[in-house]
Amino acid sequence: MTKCCQKKCARCAFLTIGCVFITIGVVFALFWGTLYNGILNSELVLTNTSKSYEFWKETPIPMYLKVHLFNWTNAKEVIDSHWKIKPVLDQRGPYVFYEHHIRENITWNQNETISFRQRKIWHFEPSLSNGTLNDTITNVNPVCVVIVNKVKNMPYLVKRAVNAALVVFKESLYVSKTVDELLFTGYHDKILDELHEFNVSLPFDKFAWFYGKNNSVTFDGTFTMHTGKTNLNLLGELTLWNGASNTSAYTNSCSEVKGTTGELWHPVKDFENVQIFASDICGPLPFQHNGSESTCNISGKKFKGTDFAFDNGTKYSEQACFKGKQVIPSGLRDVSKCKFGAPAFISYPHFYLADPVYNESVIGMKPNKSEHESYLVIEGLTGIPLNVNVQLQLNILLEPITDISMFEDIKPTYMPALWFSQVATLTDEYCKLTHLLVAASDLGTYLGWTVFSLGLVFSIIGFIMLYHKKDFDELEEQLIPNQ
Repeated sequence: MTKCCQKKCARCAFLTIGCVFITIGVVFALFWGTLYNGILNSELVLTNTSKSYEFWKETPIPMYLKVHLFNWTNAKEVIDSHWKIKPVLDQRGPYVFYEHHIRENITWNQNETISFRQRKIWHFEPSLSNGTLNDTITNVNPVCVVIVNKVKNMPYLVKRAVNAALVVFKESLYVSKTVDELLFTGYHDKILDELHEFNVSLPFDKFAWFYGKNNSVTFDGTFTMHTGKTNLNLLGELTLWNGASNTSAYTNSCSEVKGTTGELWHPVKDFENVQIFASDICGPLPFQHNGSESTCNISGKKFKGTDFAFDNGTKYSEQACFKGKQVIPSGLRDVSKCKFGAPAFISYPHFYLADPVYNESVIGMKPNKSEHESYLVIEGLTGIPLNVNVQLQLNILLEPITDISMFEDIKPTYMPALWFSQVATLTDEYCKLTHLLVAASDLGTYLGWTVFSLGLVFSIIGFIMLYHKKDFDELEEQLIPNQ
């Protein structure tokens, strides 16, 4: 009687376990995706308690700013020749700075957006740099160029007065300063004190390319972006900059505030194009999907900068609103309205992907894809940036200006001043975390089908034992000797 009960219980156990495993397996396999997406979304959406908010508020991933400066080696010879010879530029650097971002003045808005300011902090890294902050660099005198550009359309008497001031203060078309002075610390030019005499105003008392930017919480302005709560595909997308949905730097659709600030992304698996809104140029930088790339064994979608980014309508009609005051060959974007009226133009380093005419006006440019391409590698499911390398070059337009003696003989030239890379790569710690997040998307499904298969095996064994119990009993009697 006891043996009979044991056999019956065994059959029931196999069938019960099989049914339970099949049920659990089917539920896991069919509904894990929904469960996983719900958990993932709750962590990706910006809330006071989400992981994405923790990482976004103070970026934990190491970032670096790498700056190359161009040294104008034959400045005096070019000027003495009345621009009959080309400027020769020698690339110096990189001068590398560790970069850290902190979000401050955070306000949660009722329309599921968040407003904030960001503090950027840079520390020079001598061990990663090729050169020191005391290196001397010669290039275009930006103070002089900005002043003259502001008065070039003023009456003759104003221009002659400015010209006299330039002579009195012994201003030159070029200036030699240390890397430290040119980048962050700045230097004072005496002529800045006299600008009020000519109704010319500049928003700085010193000049440096990044003057006032280091450790400032106000320099980049105020951003407003989607939290992703109503639509995860809008996570990180800006809606306002300094309270406005448009900038005054460009016209029509080119003036729209759009894209992300570059650190927080929505899932990009279904996107072919993404954009970064760069406050330094008051507009977006577009990137186009171009295959995939693996970082620490995690596959991500690669988005690269193309010739579309700095076209002005000569190649792509939709980019015509970037043309500025006049149409110029493709490859440069006029950002003068974003730079206090300075004749500043942005391109890729060494005029990469730009019209050859820019390269032909100076000596020393060597554009190539491996060194000068901009790209983003973003994990498609989570939107986590795996590898970032955004590179831009700042160029100053020199052109002839009547009644200003030092500008009268100039041959129109877009002079490269510097180019920089903003670089970030996922660390081993966050690689492991990202790998776990990505793997978990399929883990539940695989686990579900595995449990389902085990349940099927248990059920089959149970049914075999049930329908062939007589054969099993006879076999057992043959195998077990009589006591």
